[in-house]
Amino acid sequence: MTDTAVALTNISKCYRRYAHPSDRLKELLLPQRSYAQEFWALKDINLEIPRGKTVGIIGRNGSGKSTLLQIIAGTVTPTTGTVGVHGRIGALLELGSGFNPDFTGRENVFLNGAILGISREEMTQRFGAIASFADIGDFLELPVKTYSSGMMMRLAFAVSVNLEPDILIVDEALSVGDAAFQFKCFERLEKLTASGVTILLVSHDIKTVKTFCDHVIYLSKGLEVASGAADEVAELYFMDLRDEQRQILSDKATVKAKPALNQNQRTAFGTDEGQILKATFVNTSGDTSVFTLGDEIKIAVEVEFLSNLKYPTLCIMVQDRKSIPIGGKYIRLSADDPEEKITTKNVIFAFPCKLAEGNYFITLRLENRQSDKTSFLIDKQAGTLSFEVMRTTDKKFLGMVDLEIEGNLTL
Repeated sequence: MTDTAVALTNISKCYRRYAHPSDRLKELLLPQRSYAQEFWALKDINLEIPRGKTVGIIGRNGSGKSTLLQIIAGTVTPTTGTVGVHGRIGALLELGSGFNPDFTGRENVFLNGAILGISREEMTQRFGAIASFADIGDFLELPVKTYSSGMMMRLAFAVSVNLEPDILIVDEALSVGDAAFQFKCFERLEKLTASGVTILLVSHDIKTVKTFCDHVIYLSKGLEVASGAADEVAELYFMDLRDEQRQILSDKATVKAKPALNQNQRTAFGTDEGQILKATFVNTSGDTSVFTLGDEIKIAVEVEFLSNLKYPTLCIMVQDRKSIPIGGKYIRLSADDPEEKITTKNVIFAFPCKLAEGNYFITLRLENRQSDKTSFLIDKQAGTLSFEVMRTTDKKFLGMVDLEIEGNLTL
């Protein structure tokens, strides 16, 4: 079996849109004239996904994400290009796709198995696991047209993950359903990944994408904007979103890529309203350090910003190796002399090392922050500092952070 699960070469998809239904008939009668407007949902997409990888696809609504997944799943034919898929596909696309609304849940389970070429005897053996995972009780014996969206997703996901797919495609389906079932879904995705299943995930939840995906593709208006490590591509996506918000608000300060403070960090971007000049660990005066449980971690930061900014704020965030936030803090800054054009400030952040062993990163943000819900980025240095927490026998807590939870026996 090939090591490549999915290979796309020069994939494009064009839809023909008509202003009026009668224009379709006119075009049939007068083939020398076109009444259609062409809409290219995808343009020249090239993609190769190794077997066993988890790939995320992000982008705004209408960027072509779902069209790309449908082409890989085989439900949409590309206008140009070639598609190579190696292995059995399990797909959660639109809710209810692949289900006959008049069939019961049980009948639809066997229907999906038949579509994938699985015998009825084998489906009978797997039905118990599917019913247990879906956990919708007697509704299995009712037509799926009576299901809620959450119940539909439960059954669809249960079928897809229990038919042993080689490639699992998930298009935003996990946003439906209660928290307990979402946890069960993510737990199963982790097991599938560990067993070598290739997973393609579309989600607007960037935290989920960062957590599960080895590689991320960013689409915009049918074009591939970026492809690479999850954290770096996600940062670029957020940069574009913030820039668009600023333009809507008629803010002249445009977000753009900026020089990073050190060569090893991931990304840096912001505006010309200010910048983070320097960031170091106090104990090493460098951008890396090593600590043990109980040590004090101190970080010195130097920033400059326009003195006429109303709400200058410096934020620090501690992240794990997948850039998932562990905790952070922000402090307000102010101009000493508003008459000066530029204000320079030096800040020292300090916190006790109450973290499990492992590698961590520090991301710094200089913002114009009016409130916790309203802020505009000036400079973001993502992963500019890194440190390692060493193994210790003094660890008396579970997880990544010591929450200082107390437990007392009661009579």
